[in-house]
Amino acid sequence: SSKKVYMAADLAADLDKLLAALGGAWLVLTLLRRATASREAAAVADGSAAPSDTAEALRRLQWQYLPAWLLFKAADWMQGPYFHEVYASKRHVATGEPFSDTDVSRLFLAGFVAATLVGTAAGSLVDSRGRRAGCVLYAAAAGAAAASVVCERPELLLAGRVVGGIGTSLLAAAPEAWLCAEHARLSLPAASLGGIFGWAYFGDSLVAIASGQVASRAASAGGPQAPFLASLPLLAAGAAIASATWRENRGGKGGGGGGGGLREGASILLRRPGPLSL
Repeated sequence: SSKKVYMAADLAADLDKLLAALGGAWLVLTLLRRATASREAAAVADGSAAPSDTAEALRRLQWQYLPAWLLFKAADWMQGPYFHEVYASKRHVATGEPFSDTDVSRLFLAGFVAATLVGTAAGSLVDSRGRRAGCVLYAAAAGAAAASVVCERPELLLAGRVVGGIGTSLLAAAPEAWLCAEHARLSLPAASLGGIFGWAYFGDSLVAIASGQVASRAASAGGPQAPFLASLPLLAAGAAIASATWRENRGGKGGGGGGGGLREGASILLRRPGPLSL
């Protein structure tokens, strides 16, 4: 027992060191980037380079996108490690018996099937209805799924997993689609889009570690439901930032309403039952 406690404490210490190292790397890269920006500004001031609105537009787009995106990802990382534990802690209302592994598996399957079905249409849906709206809808869906873990009734837990699966599809489709469309609208250099994605996914790695630490402490203090409830303010903050700072954008006229994609996805699953059989 003491060996297990020591190993857990040692692992937590190693994760803290890794987080500190990644944070240091982020700081160094940020300082280098600012130094580069200062040199560019000096070149503009002495007349050796032309002033550019492009750099300012790019920085503004980064600061619009990254906070909301990272908050959404932080909420997702907070919940992930405790899915099985939170459902395994439930008991059937009628009998008082704990959920079996089969019960938990069915809840997982409901989320996966919902994500699979909606995922086939998520792209066209957010294109036609609005990518910013898709991000806000993701926050609402993920929030409802997280709040559902306090329920004890199986049907409410099942509904929560279905809504959570829909949210997962929206998270995969809406934010990056918004960024690509906004980048194109601003006529920014194509290469700069990769830079934004690079910062986003580097930040996501830091957020994943930090969220895991926070979720672990929350679960220790409040049980496996606590990380889900702690993710709600992150989702609300991300949705608020997107609503306040993101310009809505949509796809072209050929985007469709998403119904065709959903029907096509369902048809594929029926013709090829392999994914469902898993």
